Amino acid sequence: MPDHDLESRLRHAVARRLHVSPDRLTGEADLGALGLDDDLTATGVLEAVEAALDVRFPDDFLDGLYTYGQFTSAVRIAVGV
Repeated sequence: MPDHDLESRLRHAVARRLHVSPDRLTGEADLGALGLDDDLTATGVLEAVEAALDVRFPDDFLDGLYTYGQFTSAVRIAVGV
């Protein structure tokens, strides 16, 4: 999957699930401040991203990830992009 396609799918899946504008998803954007502040929301975001990218992540995938940039980097590594 081309990197720009991955980024677009990822950005839109996260934005939809967190009910924020995709423009707010910058590299330094704090995931907690965007609404990713509980286990239920984290599960929903992971499920949305998994569906958008047709992948599976471990339940603890978001552990230690605090910014959108960290999240996108981890996703790229996990899917081999």
